[in-house]
Amino acid sequence: MISVSKKVEYGVEIISYLAKNTGKIMSLSEAARDLHLPYRFLGQVAAKLGRGGIIKGREGKNGGYVLTRDWKKKNMYDLLVAFGENKGLVGCLGEGGGCTRQGGCHLRGVWRKVETGIYNELKKIKLNEIQK
Repeated sequence: MISVSKKVEYGVEIISYLAKNTGKIMSLSEAARDLHLPYRFLGQVAAKLGRGGIIKGREGKNGGYVLTRDWKKKNMYDLLVAFGENKGLVGCLGEGGGCTRQGGCHLRGVWRKVETGIYNELKKIKLNEIQK
């Protein structure tokens, strides 16, 4: 079964939460309370979303997070990239292509087709669809 990490799941939750509160700067403590998610873990998630250009933070007493101006241009594949979860569906497709049978294995092309299909579908789903 193909699955995503808790960080990606929580990332989707934060994006949805911020989209519903557009224009408001929301603190992680508010998000953790309202979404019933662990506060300490949300800091890691927010950092990844920030590096991915999906949210931006403001420090200080009235600090918190908002969606970036361009967040609606991002898609679900961009979200996976932000979390580093686009490394390859199977080992031989990932970084370094770890399959020792690469030259003699006829399945690499099949797995590449499957992976490409999944990634192409993820690229069609814009993050602003999360808010609906």
